[in-house]
Amino acid sequence: MKEILQYQYKNVFLWAPFIVAFGAALYFSLESEPNFHFPIIITALVCGIFYKYKNVLIRGVALFLFGFFYAMSFTHIINTPQINDSFDFVSVNGVVKDVDFTSDSTRVLLSINAQQIDKDLPNKNLNIRVSIKDGFPDIGDTINGKVKIFHPSSKYTPNGFDFARWAYFSNISGTGFFKDYEIIKTTPTNNLRTIIHNKSVSVLTDALVLGYKKVIPEQQNTIWKSVGVGHVWSISGFHMTLIGGWLFALFYLLFRSIPYITKRIPAKYPAIICAWIGLLFYLYVSGISVATLRAFLMATLVFAATLLGRGVLSLRNAALAFLIIFLINPYAVMNVGFQLSFAAIFGLLWFFGDTQYVKRTQIKRIWHYLCLLFTTAFIATIFTLPFIIAHFGYIPVYSLIGNVILLPIFSVLIMPLVFLGTIFALFGNHFILNITNNIYDFALTIATHISNLPYANLSTPNMSNTVLIFIIIGFLFLILTIKPDSKNIYVKNINYILCVCCISIGMLIYVTQEKPLFYATTDHELVAFNINNKLQFNKARASKHFFAFTSWYEFNNEKQPIKNTRYKCDHGFCVYKTPKWNLVYMQNFTAILNNMENVCKDKSINYIVTTFKTKSSNCYGKILDNGLMIYPNGKIIEIINQRPWHNLPEQKTDQTMAH
Repeated sequence: MKEILQYQYKNVFLWAPFIVAFGAALYFSLESEPNFHFPIIITALVCGIFYKYKNVLIRGVALFLFGFFYAMSFTHIINTPQINDSFDFVSVNGVVKDVDFTSDSTRVLLSINAQQIDKDLPNKNLNIRVSIKDGFPDIGDTINGKVKIFHPSSKYTPNGFDFARWAYFSNISGTGFFKDYEIIKTTPTNNLRTIIHNKSVSVLTDALVLGYKKVIPEQQNTIWKSVGVGHVWSISGFHMTLIGGWLFALFYLLFRSIPYITKRIPAKYPAIICAWIGLLFYLYVSGISVATLRAFLMATLVFAATLLGRGVLSLRNAALAFLIIFLINPYAVMNVGFQLSFAAIFGLLWFFGDTQYVKRTQIKRIWHYLCLLFTTAFIATIFTLPFIIAHFGYIPVYSLIGNVILLPIFSVLIMPLVFLGTIFALFGNHFILNITNNIYDFALTIATHISNLPYANLSTPNMSNTVLIFIIIGFLFLILTIKPDSKNIYVKNINYILCVCCISIGMLIYVTQEKPLFYATTDHELVAFNINNKLQFNKARASKHFFAFTSWYEFNNEKQPIKNTRYKCDHGFCVYKTPKWNLVYMQNFTAILNNMENVCKDKSINYIVTTFKTKSSNCYGKILDNGLMIYPNGKIIEIINQRPWHNLPEQKTDQTMAH
């Protein structure tokens, strides 16, 4: 074991970004805020510990704590103002800070004063993301109108998507939509992204050049995801590699034709600098998303390594890009795009890291390219699959086929034509974009045929954070463990053994986990009962908890029907019986008042859930609070939303006492 550990010292730096990321992920995943004061001071002390002590174990702990407290410090510095309730069509007057275009509406980020919607709120400016069906304003315009505002939804399952957390770190205080509005002050359009959008009038330009996320219709987006190429609509390494390659080739040929330059320096040096400036411009135009920033940093490191004569594609460069993004925004580690991007890049760098250049004939080059395309798609699929299952709950069975067939169409035809067509569209010529649309329709037809094949999308059970962590650690052992030069077969293949052990433990937990039998929101206004593996609800609709239906269906590994099934309750009083426990749910004041005393005395009732905060001296142990899920064995998992991004309204209180 000592021999194995000695070999690992060379890769200590590669472990650093993952250790700090685990620390930050722990902080973001906690149910309640840690009771620590002065997190910035604690972060500084942890850095001092790391600097002073050379022991690898102590440094590992210091890195983990640094990630935890750095994320905590960042969270409290952000301090996004929040609203704690929903408001029906209040009159607001605000300034447009940003504009986002979707397939069916325009979304604007509107800056308004909080007291316009509630006099009791602090006198601060709030950023509200509002949808507009007809027309679109420009950045800087002042809008007046009636808007319905919603508090950002918190998570409804233990490891589900927490929209409130995402909104907090996106500087969004609420969401909503306009009933009617008017632009009372216009500003000349000087935003480059808006100008390009207005001139091109192209969905492909919006998605592949400007980086808007929701411009592809949902039906088409589902098809692209089912064939494994949904990542082309999120500007990342695929796009940066293509653009960087084109720009480098263009400027390289240009500088090669100028003898004054080539006699003094190699043409690749000024070509790299010009290509980097072009990528920087693309980063700005595309909206600087996390995936795009990650890809740009990787390209920057590659260009810098080339200029300095160092190794170009390496795990060290990927680890450095990881750390830079983490320091800019530690919340990025919770972003699915960040996870998918780095999973793919680390997997590909590990697999192709020792590849040597081999001189080949023309025919062998073509064959090598085809094999490389297949292998790249296969490795990227393997390393990103656990994250797809964890975040989206399905397996795209034909993703390998989709990548092999469709990515060349995007790489060789659609991407270059979109960029060229966008340039021509700025001067009023849409001929190239029209051709590109036809090619896109052809590719969509192919994708539709693939997605219609049997078992194209296999629905998967919910994957817990524990399972995902075991799988990630398994991948890290595989990629980062240095194999000692030993004759012992177990020592020689230690990375494979550790990888298989961790992933096996994770999969064992995954296949043996049970589904909950009862779900409840934080305020208990919406609950669900698992009847024969199908969910039934106390309400068919709940606008306040609209996303709870989707979250619970996904957690139950159940396809969401068009109409939600109601669970029959007698005047707001429900009794739910299981082999090991029984539960009573009371959803109005009358039901609580008339039944609480009898329910408390009934020894066959194990749990009581009510829509009011109810006190009873006879059955404190039965009454449940917070959002929760109850499993067949009686285990209760509470969904406690008590973090800085959870500014929830108070639950109604009922002082009923059952003696």
